[in-house]
Amino acid sequence: MQLDKYKAQYQDLQQSLQAGFLKSSSAVEGFVLARANGIDELLKSIWQGFNISSQLSLVAVGGYGRGELHLYSDIDLLILIPSDSHQTHQETIAKFLTFLWDVGLEVGHATRDIQDCMRVIDELSIVTNMLESRLIIGPERIFNQMKNVIKLSDWSSQSFLVEKQKEQQNRHRRFANSAYNLEPNIKESPGGLRDIQTVTWVAKWYFDVDTLFGLVASDYLSNDEYEILKTSQLFLWRVRFALHVIANRREDRLAFQYQKQVAEMLGYAEGDSMAVEGFMKDYYQTVTKVGRLNDILLQLLEDRILNSQTLNSRFKISYGYIHACHDRVFVENPSAFIEVFLLIAKHSYVCGIRAGTLRQMQYNLDLLDQHYHQKRNNNRLFIELLQQGQGVNKALKLMNRYGVLERYIPAFGKISGLMQYDLFHAFTVDQHTLFVVRNLRRFFVSEFAHEFNLCSEVATKIKKPELLLLGGLFHDIAKGRGGDHAELGMQDAKEFCQSHRLNSADTNLVVGLVKRHLLMSGVSQKQDIDDPIVIKNFADAIGSLEFLNYLYLLTVADIRATKDDLWNNWKDALLKKLFNQTKQYFGNKVAILPSNSQRSKTNKSHIMQAAIAQGLDMVLVDAVLEQLPEDYYLRHDLDDVLWHLSLQLNKNLPEILVSSKISDSNVVDIFILCQDFKGLFFNLVSVVEKMGMDIVDAKILTTKNGQAYNTISILQNDNLAELDFHQLIKEALIAPESDVSKPIQQLSHKYFDHKTHIKFGENKKWQLSQLEINTLDRVGVLSNIAYVLYQLDVSLVNARVATLGGRVEDVFYIHNDQGKPLNKAQQSVLKKALVERL
Repeated sequence: MQLDKYKAQYQDLQQSLQAGFLKSSSAVEGFVLARANGIDELLKSIWQGFNISSQLSLVAVGGYGRGELHLYSDIDLLILIPSDSHQTHQETIAKFLTFLWDVGLEVGHATRDIQDCMRVIDELSIVTNMLESRLIIGPERIFNQMKNVIKLSDWSSQSFLVEKQKEQQNRHRRFANSAYNLEPNIKESPGGLRDIQTVTWVAKWYFDVDTLFGLVASDYLSNDEYEILKTSQLFLWRVRFALHVIANRREDRLAFQYQKQVAEMLGYAEGDSMAVEGFMKDYYQTVTKVGRLNDILLQLLEDRILNSQTLNSRFKISYGYIHACHDRVFVENPSAFIEVFLLIAKHSYVCGIRAGTLRQMQYNLDLLDQHYHQKRNNNRLFIELLQQGQGVNKALKLMNRYGVLERYIPAFGKISGLMQYDLFHAFTVDQHTLFVVRNLRRFFVSEFAHEFNLCSEVATKIKKPELLLLGGLFHDIAKGRGGDHAELGMQDAKEFCQSHRLNSADTNLVVGLVKRHLLMSGVSQKQDIDDPIVIKNFADAIGSLEFLNYLYLLTVADIRATKDDLWNNWKDALLKKLFNQTKQYFGNKVAILPSNSQRSKTNKSHIMQAAIAQGLDMVLVDAVLEQLPEDYYLRHDLDDVLWHLSLQLNKNLPEILVSSKISDSNVVDIFILCQDFKGLFFNLVSVVEKMGMDIVDAKILTTKNGQAYNTISILQNDNLAELDFHQLIKEALIAPESDVSKPIQQLSHKYFDHKTHIKFGENKKWQLSQLEINTLDRVGVLSNIAYVLYQLDVSLVNARVATLGGRVEDVFYIHNDQGKPLNKAQQSVLKKALVERL
């Protein structure tokens, strides 16, 4: 066999297909079919060159069986052999397959006789492959026998449909039942190519057709539906083919690193928005259409076995699906577009909307015109939907899926399929919004009370949950328009509330939630919430305990819906603390807040009383406290101070003391006591980072006699139990380093804005500069910041570290070597050094 000849033939085929696609991606269907045909000819020639027995048949299965091969798609083969002849043909087949790999073909294969086919026919994946198989070369007789195995099997029309539906549900579950992940799998994600294939597989079984167009002749697809499916398939094919070209291998995940290149390859250009955002919006809208039709077409096949239950003169429920009583329900009563979702919420056992009714809805969506959301009956039905004690989340998701929500709330249509090209958000804006609503609803459901005890407790005090849900629906509704989305969104929310005739108090509450939905997370993560002034300012901004209850629930739901790893125990604890302290403030407001000196004196008195109660040696306690500056008593709570004291009353105090405990915030507090030295903090941070720990807070303090009181808080980590981190910290501080490696950028981060943003402020109360740094999250970021401060003789007093989906937003309170805030010149030098370092 002439290996070089076939390798060259295959490479020529690949290169011609790639060149053709780059010249005209719109002709992708021809290239997909051309590769299958080209592989057919190549395999036939090689098969004949091996002089394989004429009793054997070479069969294409899978995508290759459908005649659909993308540039680097696997080539799935079934070799059919006479009964009990495995040993006879084993060597020849092995050489044939090895040769295919040597040529460069990625082959998936199975060798079976008819008895083998009968033994494995019960497996869904195998019967599916056999269903769409195609003879390449060899006798038709054995191929037809294999086809007959399907007809003679225990598979029925019903069992095949049910198992395919289960398969699809399980596949969707792997992607969180969302088509809107920001790095979707174009083949497997909901609304992707596999959903189109599932419809085709089921249709093959029922109607014995080989193509999508064959379903039109079978009166299963309308012409319009066929055009939508065909157009969607071609769009996804273009994306998949482009992915293969760019990755130079089989690749189905539309990862960030490919999105810009795919957009460019498919002809998207920069305009009012980024080309990649326009491309991804088209992608999400395409998979939404596929998902809708997938629902319709699969449900149509269930109609034959469903029984009905009448709800009213317009709707019935049939085996879990709601459907219209006649084909003019929506034309005669357009309010039925809202009513159907209200009925779904009221009847928890409803799985969805029956296919025929979905068709009616899709055909008549134009009835939901610009005046639809202003009509009183529609308003009444929608508010009643939000007031339901169950099923609200499901109903809103379906409203969005079938295009009703974006018509009823026109502003919502602008965020449908809208992605934000960053590392912070994991979902499109509309899907994030619906996840927020889902999270809010869970706070009111008793079976989920164990998840967030405080949230569930607060939810019992919410008089009108529908107002909270409206705040969730509108909080991000102005994303993508430019400007402050909270300010713009509150205008949309106000118009909606007024058109729905909400009273002024309810309207102001919803508008306030949209306007201030980021306030609580910002205050809790970036400000000193132990400071009464911070609590007073926050309380003044929100105005009432009632609003605090609403805002707390919205804040928790919002953070949890943004990205899976964004929520952690530290953020939970900070929000709870801010909530409780603000609630306490509302309960007993005081006209004049105590000064720092008064607070320090009061706290020190409480410490002395607790030390006496615990029987500590008060002479030693006095000696330790005498060396501590006033702000120590303001920055550490009573339990922490007693912990620090208990460690220091040991007569054999080591030169470097390291201790740790689980704090009330459910993070690990590490306390380091030693003689202060220049560079201590950056060395401390560096060793903690090397251990793979995430620092969330740091309190830095030097006593009057030159001792360093450093407390860093880290998230709990499975590695902690395996590391002697106390000893590792001691060793790092005994032999400190004079430099630190620059942060290493992750590969995926380079496709995003990686600029470092720096802002200075001043805390006049503490006579400190406030330094805010927003930069990409990388190993070594914090230690490098600390290193720059060390190099420029800038002292760090406190740090708040927040990681927000691939970026860090750190806040540092610092002063110069004279104990004063940095002047403009010093700020400029520090900013330049940080930007160069990060």
